[in-house]
Amino acid sequence: MSSATPVPPASPGPAPVYRAGSLTYTAGGLRAVFAWLLGAEVIFTLIDMIEPKVLPVLLKLHGATDTQIAIILGSFNAVLQLIIMPPLGYWTDRLRTRWGRRIPVLFWVTPFVTLFLALTPFAPEIADWLLSFDGPGAWLKSLPVTPVILVFGALVFLYRVVQTATNTAFFGLLRDVVPETHMGRFLALFRVFGAAGTAIITYWLLGLTATHSKPIFIGIALLNLACFVAVCRFVKEGTYPPVEPNPAGAGAGRAARVWAATKVFARESYRHPVYLWIYFIRICLYGALLGLSGFIIFFPQYELGMSLTEVGHMLTWPSLIWVVIAFPVGQLVDRRGATWVLRWGLVMITVGYVGSFFLVVGPWTFLVSSLVTGTAFWIVMMAQLKLTQEVFHPQRYSQLAGANTIVQSLMIAVIISPACGWILDALKGWQYTLELPAVGGVVLGPYRLVNLMLGLCYGLAWFGLNRVEHHMRRHGGPDNYVAPL
Repeated sequence: MSSATPVPPASPGPAPVYRAGSLTYTAGGLRAVFAWLLGAEVIFTLIDMIEPKVLPVLLKLHGATDTQIAIILGSFNAVLQLIIMPPLGYWTDRLRTRWGRRIPVLFWVTPFVTLFLALTPFAPEIADWLLSFDGPGAWLKSLPVTPVILVFGALVFLYRVVQTATNTAFFGLLRDVVPETHMGRFLALFRVFGAAGTAIITYWLLGLTATHSKPIFIGIALLNLACFVAVCRFVKEGTYPPVEPNPAGAGAGRAARVWAATKVFARESYRHPVYLWIYFIRICLYGALLGLSGFIIFFPQYELGMSLTEVGHMLTWPSLIWVVIAFPVGQLVDRRGATWVLRWGLVMITVGYVGSFFLVVGPWTFLVSSLVTGTAFWIVMMAQLKLTQEVFHPQRYSQLAGANTIVQSLMIAVIISPACGWILDALKGWQYTLELPAVGGVVLGPYRLVNLMLGLCYGLAWFGLNRVEHHMRRHGGPDNYVAPL
């Protein structure tokens, strides 16, 4: 009997390689990039959630009116986005350095975000210090706004200046370094980690706002410093195509170059209908988030008689649900496309807020409302971010995001935030009982109306999405659509 010839073991195939532009990743390298970016998202969300969750309560405790809260939280942010994001997005898209085009911006602005965020809860002490001087003190006392609210406004303004620059660079970085094949799943995880940050704010920190605001702000500021410095150190950018020359020519003066660049920006950003409808959708979504959602916390507190701790615990549940469903939703986005998922998320959140206006009468109905609207919020915000990456051309992503910010910020700063604050101040003390079958008496107050305003914003966003889908079907459909240049 002849002996069998040994068969050499099959050599393993080449390790899978994932690409994002000129970057290539092994599976381990991709996991490492995901880890750093997702860690930064927790801190990013903690900072973003301070505004609609913690700052309104803190400002209210120091006597701010609803109009003042709307201006500080909504209008300030919108105006700064209008001023900063378009030119910064245009500039970073065209920036070429050995460290990349987004990392240098993150590196330089992060220490200032940390500083101004940490100083914000010290506004009362800073106001008292300024009042101790004859000149500044007399000037502050002569103004129609109380000194402590003025100082709060100044500190929020300063930290929003640098945080807006962080927003521009960070979301541009995501688009540059995450492979398109994994973007839906990444954004799902991105929002999972964001939900974790929101859960921290709502469950543990919201009830401590009145007594522990300084440790809350200082702790988040220091985490921001550590995390974004780590991102700058460990996340690497690739190479980018050469920058198109300025249409004014190399020998033109500064004013001519700026004017030529402005005309190119406007022509590239506002001539395509699909981009205009995307801008409309985001006006509605961010008008709801930045202009209106800061007031929803007062509905259970002042009109349902619930404590902030109780409200915070209930608002945590949607974030926990999102942690469970996020990855399947991300897979659904990768398989069915962002428009399909966003459409159903918008239907869910619109019905949820309109239903909340009529049906929420106590803690248990508020919990049900929070579960519906809170879960839908995470679906909507994840899907809309993926939608911009499907529709905006990758070479002009930050530029188009900046162009969107111009119209978005004008609408929020000039119309949505001031109108909401004015309406709530004008209706202060108003109350009406509406008798509904199977529900009983529903007490209508000014803060209950915020539910209806939010439902209107999300319903309009759903209408805008229908127009985007119509445009995409006419130009190749979801599978063959090419973003216009």
